[in-house]
Amino acid sequence: MTGVEDLSYRRITESIAGKLDLLEAYLFYCLALCSDCYTMVSNVKQKTLTRFYGIKNDNQIREWLHKFEDLNLIQIDKQPIKGKYGSFDRCSYILNTEHYVLISKKLYSEPISRQLKGFLVLLKCKCLNGTNTCKYIQSELARELNISESSVSRYLKQAEDSGYIKRDSKGIHLKNKKMFIVTHESTFAFIKNVYPNILTDEDIAERRIHN
Repeated sequence: MTGVEDLSYRRITESIAGKLDLLEAYLFYCLALCSDCYTMVSNVKQKTLTRFYGIKNDNQIREWLHKFEDLNLIQIDKQPIKGKYGSFDRCSYILNTEHYVLISKKLYSEPISRQLKGFLVLLKCKCLNGTNTCKYIQSELARELNISESSVSRYLKQAEDSGYIKRDSKGIHLKNKKMFIVTHESTFAFIKNVYPNILTDEDIAERRIHN
């Protein structure tokens, strides 16, 4: 898909944690992949997004997109279009990137469930700034994500068994720094706002920018 292969990462606002469930969080990540890396604006068609997400139910995707809008996670801009077979609205989506984390497109191709991918996205959103470490204990994480403690337990175990995280006395650690990119938001936010074209994927992956 055009716009997915060109850049290796997307910004995901931490605001989704506690507002979206696992499947919704994965859709937000998919929408981010279908957005311009610098502007975070997506012109993807809903049918295309539905296929990219991996289901056949356009109505479910539409319902979730409107939920994102209601939660101020995206803005939906509708432009009336006159076509050969009548008039219709063409939608574009502007993603909220306030207090963001960076997650690479590598997660999309991982051979795991959409639910586990959504959980990993949300877990990254609850890591300490500039780290891949979440300090919340299981019950606290469940409250922060607004999902059941049994679900947190199940997906932590799946993530650990699949090698995506490790747990120790210091917290829960996302292991793949090329997938879950460690950044300092203040630095990257400044550079991307002032000099939006100078950061390469290699800069991000190798963490060449420092506070």
